[in-house]
Amino acid sequence: MVIAAHTPNPNDPEKKWHPLQAHLTKVAHKAAAFAAVMGGERCGYYAGLWHDLGKYHQDFQDYLQACHRGDKRAKSVPHAIHGAKLAATQFQPLAVLIYGHHSGLPAFAALKSKLAGRNPERTATAYQTVIEQAKAAGIDLKAPPMLRQEMAVYQHNSLQCELFLRLLFSCLIDADHLDTEEHFNPEKAAQRKISLPFHSVDSNDVAIEESPLTLPQFKAELEREQQILLSTVTNTPVNQVRREVYQFCCDQALHKPGVFRLCVPTGGGKTRSGLAFALNHACENGQRRVIFAVPYTSIIEQTVDVYRKIFASLGEMAVLEHHSAISPESLKGLKEDWRDDDARSAYAQARLIAQNWDAPLIVTTTVQLFDSLFAHRPGRCRKLHNLVNSVIVLDEVQTLPIPLLEPILDVLRQLVQNYGVTVVLCTATQPAFEGSTPYLAGFEKITDIVPPLEAQRHFRALQRVDYIRPQASWSWSDLSADLQQRSAERALIIVNTRKDALAALAALQAAEFPPEGLFHLSTLLCGAHRRQVLAVVKQRLAERLPCWLVSTQVVEAGVDLDFPVVYRAIAPLDRIVQAAGRCNREGKRDRGQVILFEPLEGGSPRGLYQTAYTVAKNYLSPEEMEQLHRPDVFVQYFQELYQQADLSPGQAIQRAREKLNYPEVAKFSLIEDETIPVVVNYGESDKILQKVRAQGRVGRELYGRLQSYVVNLFPWQFNQSEESRQEVVPGLWEWQGGYDQLVGIEWEGQPIQRDPFDLIV
Repeated sequence: MVIAAHTPNPNDPEKKWHPLQAHLTKVAHKAAAFAAVMGGERCGYYAGLWHDLGKYHQDFQDYLQACHRGDKRAKSVPHAIHGAKLAATQFQPLAVLIYGHHSGLPAFAALKSKLAGRNPERTATAYQTVIEQAKAAGIDLKAPPMLRQEMAVYQHNSLQCELFLRLLFSCLIDADHLDTEEHFNPEKAAQRKISLPFHSVDSNDVAIEESPLTLPQFKAELEREQQILLSTVTNTPVNQVRREVYQFCCDQALHKPGVFRLCVPTGGGKTRSGLAFALNHACENGQRRVIFAVPYTSIIEQTVDVYRKIFASLGEMAVLEHHSAISPESLKGLKEDWRDDDARSAYAQARLIAQNWDAPLIVTTTVQLFDSLFAHRPGRCRKLHNLVNSVIVLDEVQTLPIPLLEPILDVLRQLVQNYGVTVVLCTATQPAFEGSTPYLAGFEKITDIVPPLEAQRHFRALQRVDYIRPQASWSWSDLSADLQQRSAERALIIVNTRKDALAALAALQAAEFPPEGLFHLSTLLCGAHRRQVLAVVKQRLAERLPCWLVSTQVVEAGVDLDFPVVYRAIAPLDRIVQAAGRCNREGKRDRGQVILFEPLEGGSPRGLYQTAYTVAKNYLSPEEMEQLHRPDVFVQYFQELYQQADLSPGQAIQRAREKLNYPEVAKFSLIEDETIPVVVNYGESDKILQKVRAQGRVGRELYGRLQSYVVNLFPWQFNQSEESRQEVVPGLWEWQGGYDQLVGIEWEGQPIQRDPFDLIV
C-alpha cells in the first residue's frame, strides 16, 4: 500500500493516492526555490522535506483510509509535531516553522513543552516510529551545516531573526498548499497563472501556451498610454506639473533599491507617476513585482480603476486587487451579471492569486500588508515571501498609525536592507521618517524622487486655494448661513465625526437647501452606497448643478472631487491639506476657498486624533496660514506629534518580536475598533442573502459580494439593536432596521452616530 500524504482527488477517475515521499520532495524543492531569493534555500528545503514526517505513522495512514471510506467518525491525527521534533535536534528554528505549518507560529519559549506533547511518553514512542519509517523510505534526516550558515547573519539580532523565520514560514506554507492543490485540483492550480489575454496558434493550428505577464510588458504599455495622454491633454499649470513629476519619476527610477519619497501636491498626478517610478525601477533592478498599498477602500477602488484602464490591453487580471471588499462585481466594474462565466472565472482567479500574491502588479490595503507582516497564522503569512525583491509603494503614507510606527518602520528597514525591497513613501503631507530621534527611529536615508526645491516650486504652482479662518466658533446654522452668504452652489463640508455630519446635514435641511442637491457621505452608508453617492456628486459637479456634500473624513485622501468651496472643521494638519486637495483640484478657477471653522457644537475623536488636532491649531493662526502651502512644514508638525503620541503599543510589539513570541506579535492591528458587520438593504444585497439562505451557509464568493453592502457596528450598538437585526446563517447578520437613502443606517428611526474610523480595511 502507498504511504500517502493525502487521499485521492475525488474527481480523479484513477483515484490515485498522493504519495507522501513525492509530496515531501516536491514541497522541499518548491520551498527551497521560494527561499533562495532571500538566501535561505537549504532552510526552505529541509523545512519542506520534514514538515509532514508525522504522516509516516500508521495512525495517520489509518485516518486517511477512514476518510477515504467516508467514515464521519474519523478524527484527525496530529502530525506536525514529529517533523518539528526532528528539526529541534538538528536546527531549532526549523522546528518552529514545521510545528506551526497548520496551527500557526508558536512562541519560541513555549516550543519545548509543545514538542513534549500532552503525553510525553506516547509522543516519544510515536516519534521513534516515524523516524524509522522515514529512514526506511530514504528521507534525508540529517541537516547539513549550511543551514546555520544561512541564518548566521540574523542570529545576533533577534528582530532580524524574527522576520527571516516568518518569511521562511511563508515559503513553507505556500509550497505545501501549492503541491496539495496540484493533487486535489490541478485545474485550479493551472488557473493561477496570469497570461496575456489571447491564444497564440502556430502554422499547424496547434495552440501555443500563453506567456505570463511580465513587468517589462507593464512598463511598455504604460509608456505607450502616457504618450497618448500627452498628445490629448492641454498644457494647463496643473498638467505641466504632472508632466514634470512623471518625468522625475522615470529619471529617478534608475537608482538602486532603497527608500524613496514622492512628495507631490494634491492633484499632481501621484497615482500615475508613482506607477511609472515603480515599474521603471523594478525593471531596472530586476525586481519581481510592484505592490501598491493604500489606506482606504475609496482610494483602492479609484486606483484600481485608473490602472485597469491603463492596462486594459493586458487583460482584466493584469491588476490584482486584494482587499476585504473585493467582489466579482468590482472585477467587472459593476457592469456584468454574476451569472456571466467570465465574471465568475475572473473572480475565482483573483481569489486564488490573492492567497500568495504571485502576480506582477498588486493593489492592496495597508491593513492587508502590515497585518500579514506581523501575523502568525498560515493563511495570512502565505504571501509574505513574494514581498522579497519587490517595490512597495505606500500611498498616503501619513495615515500609518503613529502608535505602531516603531515596528512598521523596523520591518520596512529590514526588507530594504536584507531582502532587495524598495519602499516608496507617497503623499503631499510627508511624515518625519528620515533619521532617528529620541522618540522614533526612522530610515537612515530617504531619496527624494522630486528634488525638494522642485517640489516646493510645484506646491507654489498648484497653490489653487486660499485658506480662510473665521475667528469665532460656528454653530451649524452659522455654517449654513455662510454658505448662503457666499452663494456657494457647490460646496464640500467635511467634519470630524458622524454626529457632526448629521447635525450639519440637518442644518442645511432646516435652511431649505434644495434636497435634490444635498448629499451625505460617511460610513453610515455601505460601500456600494458611498460609490453611488460619489458618482452622482461627480456628475453634478461636471454639469455645474447645485451640489452640497456633507461628509466625514472618508473623502479626504485620494478621492477625486473638485469643488470650488470646501469647508473643513479644524482637524489634524495633514487632514486639512488633504481636504484642500478636493478644492479647485484641476485649477480651472483662479482660486478656490477653503474655510477652516471651529464647530461650536461639534466634537473631535478622542485619543491621537485629539492630540493631532491640538498640535495643528498652533499652525493655524491667520499670519501663519500661508505655510500650509509648504511641503516642509509637515516634517516639523509630525515631529511635534511624535513627541506627544503614545508609542507604547508599538514598543510592546517590538518586545514580543525580540522574544520570538509570534502569537503575541500577531496582536498587531492597524484597525483599532472591534466592530461587527451587518448587511443592510441596499442594491443587490437582498438577492445575495436569498442565495445564502438557500445554501444554508455563506461561502467565499457570496461573502465577497456582500462586503459592498456592509455597515460596521460597535459591540454596544450591536448588543442594543437585537430587534433590528436577524442572523441569516451563523455569524452573518442582516440589518432589518431602517436604511435611509440620504443618511444610511437607522436605528429606532434615528441614524446611528459613530466616529468615522472604520473605512480602513
